[in-house]
Amino acid sequence: MIRIIFLFAVVLMTAALPASAAEDLETVVSVQFDAETIVKGYTLESEDQRMRLGIRPETLNVSTQVDIKTLDPSLMGDSLESFAEAPADVLSERVLLGEIYLFDILNKSSYDGSDFFFLEIKYPEEEEEDERLHGRRRIYFYNGVSGEWEELPSTDSPENGSVRALIHLPYARLAIFEDQIPEVGEASWYAYKGCDCAASPDYPKGTYLVVTRVNDPESSVTVVVNDYGPERDVHPNRIIDLDLVAFEKLVPRTWGLVDVRVTLLQ
Repeated sequence: MIRIIFLFAVVLMTAALPASAAEDLETVVSVQFDAETIVKGYTLESEDQRMRLGIRPETLNVSTQVDIKTLDPSLMGDSLESFAEAPADVLSERVLLGEIYLFDILNKSSYDGSDFFFLEIKYPEEEEEDERLHGRRRIYFYNGVSGEWEELPSTDSPENGSVRALIHLPYARLAIFEDQIPEVGEASWYAYKGCDCAASPDYPKGTYLVVTRVNDPESSVTVVVNDYGPERDVHPNRIIDLDLVAFEKLVPRTWGLVDVRVTLLQ
């Protein structure tokens, strides 16, 4: 039988406790995997129901307890301040979204690493009137050996309001980080498909964008992303590369570059 335990660990702030201990707040959800549960598989949720860990049938081999903890970000303060590497440009900013979660297969001999676990973390709740665009959102795990946050291959699913990933570790601290996308910068041009299309370092292929001249808001063009670029480490101020056809709807090609605002077509 599945045994689910909700443990709320609240550290009271008193003069006898150091400040770090007073901030040591976490919530734990535990599930006991017995033989029946191992055969069926199970999906655990964090106490706030924003993080899910999917364990497929027979991924675990012997009985074990599995924990999901919701950690206060202050517990990882040092690691967040020295977060591995910022985006490879001078425009984007990487930020932590929501809480930090930890999952732990307590009996490590129960997992031989031959299968994977499913992860899903939901975006933090946002104000309804906040219409700002969000950037790339991905799940990272904290590598205790290197002391750095490392990216997991992730799928950002705006339609579900979550990021999903797979992991082959029996223990990990996890979080969503977002590379906030700059909306204003330079647009260059290239002769490619002869269409209202563009290359973007931020948006996936098939995305429709509205590109507007900063100094002339009446001048704009709607493009579809069909390529990647320009490279920000080479051209740090460029946020989009327009096909010549689209570029000339804003300014003559002889300009070479133009200051634009790029927004997602809603």
